[in-house]
Amino acid sequence: MRFPGRINIIYYHREKQRERNYLTTILIGLLQNFLLFTTSINATNRLVISLYNIEKNDFNRIIFSCIILFAIINLENTRAISIPIIIGHRGASGYLPEHTLPSKALAYSQGVDYLEQDIALSKDNIPIVIHDIYLDEVTNVASVYPTRSRSNGRFYTIDFTAEEIKSLRASERFDHRTGNAIFTQRFPVNKSIFHLNTLAEELEFIAGLNRANIDNRKHVGAYVEIKDPSFHRTQNRSNISEIVLGILAKYNYTKRSDNIFLQCFDIEELQRIRFELKSDLKLIGLLTDNEDRSEYSKTDYTYWTSEIGVQDMATFVDGIGPHHSQLYEFDGTIAPSKLYSSARKYQLFIHPYTFRSDADPQPFSTFTKKLEFFIDELRVEGLFIDQPDKAISYLKTRRVQINQGQILQGNFSVFLSILFFIIVCFL
Repeated sequence: MRFPGRINIIYYHREKQRERNYLTTILIGLLQNFLLFTTSINATNRLVISLYNIEKNDFNRIIFSCIILFAIINLENTRAISIPIIIGHRGASGYLPEHTLPSKALAYSQGVDYLEQDIALSKDNIPIVIHDIYLDEVTNVASVYPTRSRSNGRFYTIDFTAEEIKSLRASERFDHRTGNAIFTQRFPVNKSIFHLNTLAEELEFIAGLNRANIDNRKHVGAYVEIKDPSFHRTQNRSNISEIVLGILAKYNYTKRSDNIFLQCFDIEELQRIRFELKSDLKLIGLLTDNEDRSEYSKTDYTYWTSEIGVQDMATFVDGIGPHHSQLYEFDGTIAPSKLYSSARKYQLFIHPYTFRSDADPQPFSTFTKKLEFFIDELRVEGLFIDQPDKAISYLKTRRVQINQGQILQGNFSVFLSILFFIIVCFL
């Protein structure tokens, strides 16, 4: 219906205002959905909220939205995909014996962002970089000190001094009962010469590598795990966390902004580290299930992997480190798990473990498809991997695809469609 003169003009402008309000709602909705695939959820919400707070008319708001959309599409190549941190799991343990300095050096040269250090205490309370509380699956301790096993036949790290441990030859991991390699296609067992080292020595090693690579702006961080605090408590070493934090402080790792993560499977110990020991480091709660937990552990992973458990954990940790299989459900198709959704809801980092290119990738068809799911679909913030070069190569390939327009082509088409829609309606 039309009215003559001034009334008709007022009616016309009101109709245009309604159209603009409607278009604004559509555009901002489209923008929000687009951003969910290109930025973090937090950044998306802040950006979309900012659009509603612009003190301009709706037309300017739409133009501003288009500018943001165009800017995002044309950001650096890496913006179109998530860029997780790559963590050398025990170094480049898929190629050289785990937790040896050569393994760490290889991982560093492959381009990792962080190197992992698992920590158990020696007899003289020195933090040793070793994955287990046992020595007999990664060293020749049984042949050098055959009489020093415990009643269960195992050789414990805590029963040997740091000097004794450093004198042992480290090896590719093997079954202590049979002597057979755990990973048959990796570095041969008991070949060449490798040694274990202390946490302090490894931190100095990383600092030295960072200094030597300053021209390349290389600054690799430390990713420290306190191993089995519950076991250490049974050995009158309840102060393992204090000892580790003391070493880290000596090397200037004291706050969240420092290039370090501190992780542990004992969630209650992380709670103690945050509240009792007042640590400001980035803390990561490692997760498994109750069947696979340490024989000494009483941590209830059924609780800590539930939504209420994740909500509780979010009050004192910065992220979670679940086994990668805990982040998806498979029932013919692969979909994100409830744990994944809970972590996203409570804004926690997700750093799954452990990716191995020489392991069966099922239910994924290939290892590359597995990386694609976690990096491009779940958009995890980091991942632990035995072969760091595989993940880094995957990320480089994705950047090349972006350069060639294979990834952004669809997004750019969406942008052009929205822009054409606005031009038709307003010009």
